[in-house]
Amino acid sequence: MQKNLIYIAQLISLIVMWIFVIGIAIWILNLISISVELRDAPGVSIGISIIAIPVFFTIASILTYVFVGLQKDYKSNSKTSLEG
Repeated sequence: MQKNLIYIAQLISLIVMWIFVIGIAIWILNLISISVELRDAPGVSIGISIIAIPVFFTIASILTYVFVGLQKDYKSNSKTSLEG
């Protein structure tokens, strides 16, 4: 029961993290489009987006990879302990 609760908490945090990352990417892209519409210099928004969007997606991808790897390891250890 406790392991299921931990798994659900980890899964919820992973989903919230991806929603946050996608939200930031959409927000930054919206800033760029607004600056173009207002005929403002979009240089700052583009500069921020070149750095921020890949960094956020990379961190989220690494954490997802770790989560999936831990779940595979946990499932393989559970099968081994049941067989042994």
